[in-house]
Amino acid sequence: MSKTGAQLVCYALEQLGIEHTFATVGTKNAVIYDQLSQSKTVSTHIVKHDMSAAFMADAVSRAHPDQVGTMLIASDTGVTQAISGIAQALLAGSPLLIIAGAPALDLEAAIDHQAVLAPLTKAAFKINEHQRLIETLFEAYNRAISAPQGPVFVEISLDLQRTVSAIKEPLPLYGAPTYKDLTTKNISLIGAAIEQLLKAKNPGIFVGWGAVDAQAELIALAEAIAAPVTTTMQGLSSFPNQHPLHAGMIFGPGAVPSAQNAFADCDCVLAIGTSFNDMSIASDSVIWPEKLIHIDHDAITVNTEFPNNIALCGNVKALITALLLQLQEQQPNARLNSSLINRIASDKAALKDDWYAHNSRGQVNPAVFFDYLSEALDDDAILVAEAGQDSFLAAELMAINSPRGFISATNLNTLGYCVPAVNAAKLVNPNRQVVGIVGEAAMTVTGMEALLAVREKLGTVYCIFNDGSYSAAKNHPMATGNSRNRNYGDVNWGAFADAIDCAYIRIEHNNEIETALRRTLETAAQGQPIFVDVHIDYSRTSHYGEETPRANVSGLSKRDKMASLSRGIMRKFTG
Repeated sequence: MSKTGAQLVCYALEQLGIEHTFATVGTKNAVIYDQLSQSKTVSTHIVKHDMSAAFMADAVSRAHPDQVGTMLIASDTGVTQAISGIAQALLAGSPLLIIAGAPALDLEAAIDHQAVLAPLTKAAFKINEHQRLIETLFEAYNRAISAPQGPVFVEISLDLQRTVSAIKEPLPLYGAPTYKDLTTKNISLIGAAIEQLLKAKNPGIFVGWGAVDAQAELIALAEAIAAPVTTTMQGLSSFPNQHPLHAGMIFGPGAVPSAQNAFADCDCVLAIGTSFNDMSIASDSVIWPEKLIHIDHDAITVNTEFPNNIALCGNVKALITALLLQLQEQQPNARLNSSLINRIASDKAALKDDWYAHNSRGQVNPAVFFDYLSEALDDDAILVAEAGQDSFLAAELMAINSPRGFISATNLNTLGYCVPAVNAAKLVNPNRQVVGIVGEAAMTVTGMEALLAVREKLGTVYCIFNDGSYSAAKNHPMATGNSRNRNYGDVNWGAFADAIDCAYIRIEHNNEIETALRRTLETAAQGQPIFVDVHIDYSRTSHYGEETPRANVSGLSKRDKMASLSRGIMRKFTG
């Protein structure tokens, strides 16, 4: 049998069950692109920028449990342009398969791709022979999905892509790797964990993205020990907002009042699927109780921050199930804590009342907007948020109940994530509503990627939070007094939407929200992408958004603190 390398790449991706790839095409990867375009099972989407291709691949992995994001990028500067998106996937723990073309074997690459991507990927492969191509792609895929999950890079020479060569028959079939069941190994630790939980007067559960596919087990566990549950921002959809034991987001000073109060007397925390990074806890000012039990999928993340406590490593869902079964044997009847449930409900209601009482000065109140949006959307809708104030407000004010129902950029500096991620989330979830929350600054970076949604008739919704300025700079205590001049409000989003065949609607005031959202979702249901231009009020920020810069300032010198305070006072009076 004779095949080109490009044909073997296509075969390998079909074997791996890849359904979508995101591509920017150059001379060194066009042969692979042409071959993938002929595949009956792999859809290859041309995007505007390599960074967007990486954002879309990342969102595929996060929005669908059975798909691995895959991208086909050009060599040299194509690789360097994708770096921001690849770094985002690394920080998020998203499995990515990155395929790039390389020069012909008798030519040297202008940029050493392997060296550039070494710090940002789990592994990097360079393939120069036909016989190794399929097996190497299988190996790269397995490396990407193994714990800890992350991006893997594969470089394929132009010679290999286009040259016909004999290949051994039959072509290899992909078989998913098998992993050791570590539950038995953790039996003694599970017993110790149960002992701590049963002895604790006020246990609490802190959940991250690593537990996003174990929602039912988490609910049963929380009810068994009557424990309040709080989540990281990335783990928001791991536990349903509507559950009475859901206390809110974040553990520590950055949490909403319902979470702070629910965990005020906590004497034992069960942390599941989180690595305790800065984004998950808002700052390093958190004071943890002496008793901490940590469950995560990989030994790298457990037992590092808190080496003296109980750490269980393995399949998170299996470990929660094993913990729950043993717990129910020792305590057949679930605990009841009606006072805790009532306090959480009361605190949540008080926060909502406080937001509604906030004077939004004729603009759209974020709490009112997210309440209407939550009511209008289906229970399994997916919300994708840009990094920064948009994601903070969405995470704290939007009711997320469905697993993988909330996705946001993992790093605060990942500008431009939302629009590409919305497209990808909708591609792999065509029957779910997908709505993006994006600031106008980010929209200017990747807004043109909405063309993919137009071509594919995805019916995506992009809510542009528009207050005419760059809120990240305006609200940060380290910003200069000139931050008000960082203006992004001059873009005519209606004209832009019309230029790329998207629908458009503007929301100026709270009393327009309900009708506008109904029209928006009716339009999207017909396969028409739509921009929703929301005249948002950023004068009040989230608890998370307040604590993060405050914690950063706390580490400054006295002189720098005074300078920061002076800038804050100046902004207070000058806008």
